Amino acid sequence: MKHFGVFSLFFLISRAIFCQIFAVSGKISDDKNQALSFSSVLIKGTNQGTNANADGYYFLKLKPGTYELIFQYVGYKKKIEKIVVEGDVTKNVELIPESYELKEVVIKDGEDPAYAVIRQAIKKRKFYLNEVEAFSCKAYIKGLQRLTNFPEKMIKFLNALSTSGEKIDSTLLGVVYLSESETKYHFRKPNDEKEIMYSSRVSGNNKAFSFNQVSDMKFSVYENLIALNGLSDRPFISPINDNAFLSYRYKLLGTTFEDGKMLNKIEVIPKRKTDPCFQGIIYIQENTWRVHSADVYLTKESKINFIDTLFIKQLNAPVNDSIWMPTGLSMLFNFKLFGFVGDGYFNAVFSDYDMNPIFQKKFFKNEVAKIEEGSNKKDSAYWEQSRPVPLTYEERADYRKKDSIGKIKSSIRYKDSLDKVGNKFTVSDLIMGYSYNKTAKKFSLKTSGLLTSGIQYNTVEGVNASLRVDLNKRYENNRYHNLSAAMRYGFSNYLWGGTINWKYLHNPEKFESINIKAGTSALQFNGNEPINATMNTSYTLFNNDNFMKLYKKTFASFNYRKELINGLIANFYTEYAERSSLRNTAFDLWVDNKEKVFTSNNPLNSLTDDSSFKINNSFIVELGLSIRFKQKYISRPNEKIIESNKFPIINIQYTKAIPGLNTKADYDLAKISMDDDIKLGLVGTFSYRLKGGYFLSSRYVEFMDYKHFDGNQTILANNNYLNSFKLLPYYTYSTKYWYTEAHAEHHFNGFIFNKIPLLKKSRIQEVIGGHVLFNDKLNQYYEVNFGIEKIFQIVRFDYVLGYGPNNNFNQGFLIGLGLDF
Repeated sequence: MKHFGVFSLFFLISRAIFCQIFAVSGKISDDKNQALSFSSVLIKGTNQGTNANADGYYFLKLKPGTYELIFQYVGYKKKIEKIVVEGDVTKNVELIPESYELKEVVIKDGEDPAYAVIRQAIKKRKFYLNEVEAFSCKAYIKGLQRLTNFPEKMIKFLNALSTSGEKIDSTLLGVVYLSESETKYHFRKPNDEKEIMYSSRVSGNNKAFSFNQVSDMKFSVYENLIALNGLSDRPFISPINDNAFLSYRYKLLGTTFEDGKMLNKIEVIPKRKTDPCFQGIIYIQENTWRVHSADVYLTKESKINFIDTLFIKQLNAPVNDSIWMPTGLSMLFNFKLFGFVGDGYFNAVFSDYDMNPIFQKKFFKNEVAKIEEGSNKKDSAYWEQSRPVPLTYEERADYRKKDSIGKIKSSIRYKDSLDKVGNKFTVSDLIMGYSYNKTAKKFSLKTSGLLTSGIQYNTVEGVNASLRVDLNKRYENNRYHNLSAAMRYGFSNYLWGGTINWKYLHNPEKFESINIKAGTSALQFNGNEPINATMNTSYTLFNNDNFMKLYKKTFASFNYRKELINGLIANFYTEYAERSSLRNTAFDLWVDNKEKVFTSNNPLNSLTDDSSFKINNSFIVELGLSIRFKQKYISRPNEKIIESNKFPIINIQYTKAIPGLNTKADYDLAKISMDDDIKLGLVGTFSYRLKGGYFLSSRYVEFMDYKHFDGNQTILANNNYLNSFKLLPYYTYSTKYWYTEAHAEHHFNGFIFNKIPLLKKSRIQEVIGGHVLFNDKLNQYYEVNFGIEKIFQIVRFDYVLGYGPNNNFNQGFLIGLGLDF
């Protein structure tokens, strides 16, 4: 018993010591004592490790024992340090730049030796791209953006427009966004991926979720084309793309040895600065021809959006005897936009690789990412224990400051104090609209102002003015009630109109909503309202063209929408309405075009004011289905975000007009449409929409029930380019029998202009389109448009050629604006 007691005591003491966790930390710097930001620290013999922070400090938690730590930084000589962990350890490390020898480099036939290395790397590209069948790993991502300067005049202007009590001042400078996340990432060939975010922190907002995602930081030179979503409309050409020699020049800067294997340091240089190509250095291992690491960047000349320069550093390391995987990736950027100047970074650490994961049968079904409930509730103590990369002084100060401010700002007293200031009525509210908020209760009220109320002119109502009021009540789980009311008055026909609309979003994850609307109003015969009211006002007053045709509708409607299963959304709509005709009552002009006279409000006969229909009632029921096969999505608490998909969207709708309820309308209409965007790499994006419909019966169909087509007779293009024709009259070819239409556009994203000397430095892009329409009235109608877009980012200019009935040609120029009037 005595010996057993001693043994038990020894075992308990040993176990306690072994279970202890100690800190290993220090700073990684170069030979000039400059911090090596985001350098890598790996534990030899494992696939675990970390990155240093922006100031070069690293942090590891280890059990007692002896370890070999591998310190690495792209372009520097790897260093292995042996440490014995019996307590907390401080280990500062100095890395020296790698010395690359050039004495054995021989130029043959005028070709740099780098080309031979790149050829070998290109041959091995597909092998390394497809080498891994599946894997899982942990990912820690930290993102930071800071503002270093802003234009004071713009700030004053924004403050003048602000309806809240908060004003923008110099405190805006510094860190504007800081976030951390921990994710478990899973992959399986060929394209299955899923990431689960189990912890998230956003500085100053404990209710927000981080936007850091592994899928947004995937960077592999083994891909022919590398997509940087959100930063460019086009992908970027890999330095070892199958056709890389068409886009890059290469220069061997030298060779060195690491772990007994030779590394080639190769500079990659775009042949044309405006091509979607990287600049910088890639390191390729001799004989295996694998990419060891990359240190590349993009500039504004590469036509990246929002930022001036993007620096990408990636380090790969072996995770077993044959496979290398990324262990660290950092993306640093700076920007200057409209006088706002700033910079930032995203730093990712990948660890705990499992190269032989076992996935459940439907693990990869359609959910590509999930943010777990409560992932944003982890406290600072959790993060101190969990984060693999220590915070910098700036980051720690930002958390401390903004979390304290966040507590104050989340208090009811603070929110009420802001509301008290912001809710005061001012002269600007009369012009731009008034807002009343009860932030603590998530309630808001907004009204339109004199400038935003929509004062327009048409020949039916004359000058008409509208007033709108919106009330919104939101809840913690993303549900909301919205109640809106609009009032309209025509000063020429003395017609009052008004609508009231209530919408309740009941289940955001299923897009389930109820919408009830009632009122009386003057509406366009085409419910899509293709005639812009502001443009109609201008054409009417200045050119005698009163394109807008209106009728009066008094109605009540009910709409219910819900996603039944993933990718299948059902929609039910019913409406009871009284429809009556309206006539022209206003004939004012500011500029009189003597060659024109106003047309009547009868869209079927422009020469007579006699109504095309008598007052009538209708009762319709519509059933609709929206289908997207294998729809990919992201799950967030109380929210579902639809991702892009390789399958098109199919919409099916059936409308039944039911007579006998003091109603005359009696018809059956079936419609179907299909649309999709197809990315074609460097060549651009092809988009299309196919539509067709058939009146199964048409016993009583008034003109507003016809199928109308979104035409255009003005110089301003309809912003929905895939749903409209550019030169088609608004109502000439409306039908109550059948129709087929097709719209397609190809956005080259600069593929052609990038090769034209005078245009390649500009950001304008080329686009072509085609539009086709057939129905019982029109045996042929075609349009082809050639355009340039992204002029000042929002302007588009098109030349359109139309071919219609009787072999008639038509042509015109259109301007499109990325704005809604």
